[in-house]
Amino acid sequence: MQNSSYHDIEDVVNNNGASVSAAEAHGILSGMLCVNNDIAAEDWLTHVFGESRDDLSIDEEESMLGLFAETCQLIQAVDFSFELFLPEEDALLDERAHALSGWCQGFLYGIGYANSENSWPGDCEEILHDLADISRLDENASGEEDELAYTEISEFVRISVQLIRGDLLPPPIKNYLH
Repeated sequence: MQNSSYHDIEDVVNNNGASVSAAEAHGILSGMLCVNNDIAAEDWLTHVFGESRDDLSIDEEESMLGLFAETCQLIQAVDFSFELFLPEEDALLDERAHALSGWCQGFLYGIGYANSENSWPGDCEEILHDLADISRLDENASGEEDELAYTEISEFVRISVQLIRGDLLPPPIKNYLH
């Protein structure tokens, strides 16, 4: 899991004029990284904060850059350690559902921004349609049945990101014939 605290990052985006939540900001970054490993932190921060990016304190910028570095490392890992950046499990279910919806919206924005192609390889198009549906998730959730559904949906999203990334940026094939 990531070292950055969801609530700390949420405070940074809320206090600096971002029009997105911490989850949506992470979704944007994850979408961008599924298309291009070389996304610059500055590009991502500009998408999140716009012109108010210059108003970030040193500590706030370090927090955002820490999340950027962690996400870059985890999304490229081959051990499936990538996680969605969402509120902790002790947060109310409707808060987590709202964040998951925003994460998917951000992801769709990020992947669309970074990939101007109209065609998607493999199962990407179908998965992207599923993520669009999840981005419109009913956020009024409570109870054990909804908790289970949330867990299954968030795991589906996590795995879907890895599948999309694999289709768009397959790992290099090593030459074992030396």
